[in-house]
Order: sequence, then C-alpha cells, then structure tokens
Amino acid sequence: MTVFSRDYSVAPIRISRGEGVFLHGDDGRVYLDAMGSAGVVGIGHGRTEIARALAEAGDSVTFVYTAGFTHPWQEQLSASVLSVAPKGMASVYFVSGGSEANETAVKLARQYHLERGEPRRHKIITRWQSYHGVTLATLAMSGRTSWRKPYDPYMLPVVHIAPPYEYRCAYCADKSGCSLDCADELEKTINLEGPETISAFFAEPIIGTTCSGVVPRADYYRRIREICDRYGVLFVADEVLTGYGRTGTPFAIEQWGVLPDMITAGKAIASGYAPLGAVIVNDKITEFFRSGKRRFVHGFTYSGHAASCFIGQKVFEIMTNEQLFARPGIIGRYLFSRLDALQQRHPCIGEVRGRGLFAGLEFVADRSSRAPFPEDAGFTAMLASEMRKRNVIINPGVPGVNFGRGGDHIQISPPFTIKESEIDQIVDALDDVLTAMPDAFREKPPQPKGDV
Repeated sequence: MTVFSRDYSVAPIRISRGEGVFLHGDDGRVYLDAMGSAGVVGIGHGRTEIARALAEAGDSVTFVYTAGFTHPWQEQLSASVLSVAPKGMASVYFVSGGSEANETAVKLARQYHLERGEPRRHKIITRWQSYHGVTLATLAMSGRTSWRKPYDPYMLPVVHIAPPYEYRCAYCADKSGCSLDCADELEKTINLEGPETISAFFAEPIIGTTCSGVVPRADYYRRIREICDRYGVLFVADEVLTGYGRTGTPFAIEQWGVLPDMITAGKAIASGYAPLGAVIVNDKITEFFRSGKRRFVHGFTYSGHAASCFIGQKVFEIMTNEQLFARPGIIGRYLFSRLDALQQRHPCIGEVRGRGLFAGLEFVADRSSRAPFPEDAGFTAMLASEMRKRNVIINPGVPGVNFGRGGDHIQISPPFTIKESEIDQIVDALDDVLTAMPDAFREKPPQPKGDV
C-alpha cells in the first residue's frame, strides 16, 4: 500500500461507495455510519446531485487566488451561512477545515487587539478536555492530553481552565449540582494572568470528542460572555463539530442566547463533499477592519477555494430544502429516548449526554462511584471493534476523559438524514455488544458485608 497510514496497527476498511447513512465496503459488507465519519456528514452519503451540479458549472468554477480576487461562490455561500448564523454575525472567512478555522481566529483576535492599541493581549485561554485542531497552535489550545504529549516541546503557552463537566467536576462534588465555579475560574485566571494580556477565550459549546457530548448548564455561557466583556476578552465559539445543525439549531451557541465574537465552523458545512471550514465574524470586528480599511495579515493558498465554496452552497441548499438544520433536534429526541432506556439496562453506562444528533456515552466500572475501567483494559476499543463486527461504525472517544487518568466514552453522530429504524439498528447493536461483553466489564452487584 502506497498511502502512509494514520495507524499501521490496524488494517483500514476499504470503502467503495456510500449511500444515505451507509458505507459499502469492498468486501461486500455494508456499514451503518453511526459516527457520520467523525461528525462530518450531515446530508448523507452519495448525494450525486452535488457532483452533477459541479460538472454542469464547468469552467465557471475555477481556481481563484483570493488574496487579490473574489468569486461568486464564496460571496453566495457567505450570505447563505450568515442567513442561518446568530444575528450580529457579519462576515465569513473561508478556509479548508476546522483546524485552519481556529488558527485563523487566533490570528484575527491578535491583530484586532494590536490594531486597537493593546499589543500585550496575546494569551489564549481554553479548557481541559477540549479539542480545537491538530496544527501546532490549535493542538496547544486543545485540552486533549494524549494527543499533546508527543509534541509538548512545540506547544504554545496556552492557559487551560476546568470544563463544565459536572459528571466529574471537583467543584460540584460536594454540591447538589453545577455551581458555575468552572465559569468563574475564567475570571480568576484572567486576573491572575493579567487582563491586559488576554486575547481570547475559546470553547466548544458542547464538548466534542475529548469528552463527548458534555452540555453546560443553561446560564454557563451567559456568565462566560459577561466575564469576557468585563475584561475586553474575545469569546470564540468552536462549532467545528456542533455547528451547522448537528445539535438541532444551525449553531449550538444560540441555544444559550449569547453572541460570540467569532464562530468557527467546519465538518458539516460541506458535509465531507469538499474540504471547507469557516470563521464567522461578528459586526464589531468586521466593521473595525472594514471602516479602517485594514489588512488582515493572514491567508492560505486555498482560502475561499472556488469548488469548495460551490459545493458548500449546494450543501446549504439541500440542508435548507430538506429542513436538515432542524431535523437533528427532532430525530435526536428518538435517539436519546433509546439511549436513556439502554442506560437502564446496562449499569456500565455512567452517563448519556449531548443534544440533537450528537450523543456521548461514558462507561464506568462502578456507577455509584463513577470509577472508570482500568486504563489498560481496552473497554472502548473492544466496544468499537464489536460494533464494527455488527456492521455499525461508532467513534471511540479519545482516552483520558477522566482528566487524563483513563475513562471510556463513545460518540454517536450520524448523518442528519438518519431514520428511526436506523437509530434502532445502532442502539440494538450497542445493546447486543454490551450484553455480550466479558464479565470483567460488567458492574457487579454490591455484596453483603459479613459480621465483624
């Protein structure tokens, strides 16, 4: 094989075609894509109308170097994206994916502060258990310890705070629920670092694959927005995974009723039919650059790539015509009803969380203490392998959900076109696998204590 593999320890499945929520392997097997290919695919696999539209466009869709030129496709797509973005977002900067989008947002925040006469503002604050990308800058921002470790010598000095992870939160351990101390930690950190040095705070509205599906309480982001405004810090919502309908609204952050300074997007914005990401910028920052005729010192060769933007527009039209921006919120209720019932059957499911068609399940060795399985037990890897044998592909969560000390979780994020019968196929397979798992992975009932 001439392709440099991402993992030489396993043999990849060779996929010949896709259709709806299914992937067809060369070996004749048909897999249900319950992970939406890492949360990318929204409109479903095999939408041949997109390829036909691109072919029909012919030479009108050609490469345009957007440092000095523009083209109709990025203009049309930016207007489309803004039509579903929270009110107050004013412009869109297109890139090739989520990592590029977050890196762009870091640089835009920095230049915004520089141009406003605050050159000391350079520090980024993010959260542990987060994931913002795989470039060196965005990996430094990420709180995914297992992926950071090999590249520690190259990490930028990003500041991390606690996530709103109530299931394992030290702040909430002796309280009846979330105290918002994790949000207040942002203010304490800003003051400790020096408010005049802080550029931006980045957060996934619903935590992604490092701690799948963690949903903050209703007033968490209002507190975050208030703190950022108090100290002149920009708030960037990383919606690379949660955005573009995945959680039942075009962008998840609007469910908390706050407006970020920037929203980063990727994955479902082109549904995997082209590499595409975006930084959606609010009116305040956009107008600052526009009215001052300022130049953003940044740009990738493929920023605003014509064919990618053309395909992104076709995906938007399908999403709009088939009401797919809202569908995950509707069909997602059925998914969570099935998962909640599954949790009642299997004590190893510690928590079911998420929204829409983004579900996370965390597994534990003991539900009452929330103790995880041993790190070397390989629970998640075995679970994903057994699901694949049953022709269902799930996304095994990154190790370290228990604050870097083990923990097992999975992500379920199928295409937005999934039907109830196909959700049944996912959950029934998961039920079957958990029932068949070795005794070592099943919680034992408490044993009565003998006489002392």
